[in-house]
Amino acid sequence: MKRHSRGPSSRGFTLVELLVVIAIIGVLVALLLPAVQAAREAARRTKCTNNLKQWALAIHNHHDTLQRFPYGSTNDAHANRRKTWVMFVWPYIEQNAMADKGAENVAFYNPPYTIYGTLNGLCGMRVAAYLCPSDNGTIDQSSGTYQRTRGNYMVNWGNALYDDTRAAPTGTVSSSTIGPFNHINGYRSTPGVVGMQNITDGTSNTLLLSESLIAKVPTDNDWRGDIHNDDGVFRFHTVTTPNSSSPDLISSTAFFTPNNDPKMPVALGNPQRAAARSRHPGGVMAAMCDGSVRFASNTIAQNTWMAMGSMAGGEAFSE
Repeated sequence: MKRHSRGPSSRGFTLVELLVVIAIIGVLVALLLPAVQAAREAARRTKCTNNLKQWALAIHNHHDTLQRFPYGSTNDAHANRRKTWVMFVWPYIEQNAMADKGAENVAFYNPPYTIYGTLNGLCGMRVAAYLCPSDNGTIDQSSGTYQRTRGNYMVNWGNALYDDTRAAPTGTVSSSTIGPFNHINGYRSTPGVVGMQNITDGTSNTLLLSESLIAKVPTDNDWRGDIHNDDGVFRFHTVTTPNSSSPDLISSTAFFTPNNDPKMPVALGNPQRAAARSRHPGGVMAAMCDGSVRFASNTIAQNTWMAMGSMAGGEAFSE
């Protein structure tokens, strides 16, 4: 009798086995994804740290040259018409070509700083060190007549509010509340002249720079991240803690756009203020006046953050 041999089994996966394999892969991906995201955020935070170090070094170089920090901002009544600290620091952050094309008696909104209807002006030029890679705002204000690019890095205005020209006891501007960047008695025509010798609280105890978030619209109706404009949010205040749920205050409803982002609360208010803000989990990066960079937690005590904001308040704090 002839026998028929049986070939090897061709049995495939059952549906149950296939579902088990898919489930295992799903679990592995779920475990791996947070690690990947954490690694990416760590890289972004490192880049942000490096940016802050660049700005701190540039401000120190400015100080070494002129024996003072750059002006925080000026207005049309000042000899150096309507500019912010960013533009004064261009020569010290390897942007000499931009600095060489500028002029003292020209405001940021006129050529060559702004070329009407385009981003071709000096204030429209993107600089890598302007931006924190963790933010997702709209980099360029690319609509309208006065177009310019935005940035995430802000100077420390201390516990004084912006444009606060009120006299004591109502006003917030005093020798014990101001940061390294300020206006004398709150007037933009008289920017504070600050040197290292004025930081009596200690350079390692006083904030120099931190971050904030930039607008999400391409129009000129949101001042957040408007770092070339003396009206813009180019500074932070320590009257509210990092990523505070209390809204930033802007003095005109024409120049802020609420976007329902819980990280960017904003309201109408004068005098103005803006908190340090970022999309780093748990806090913001900040540079101190000695050039060191630290991470400031959202949970930092209000009195500690305010002490770090003033340069001559006489406060003592521990981390």
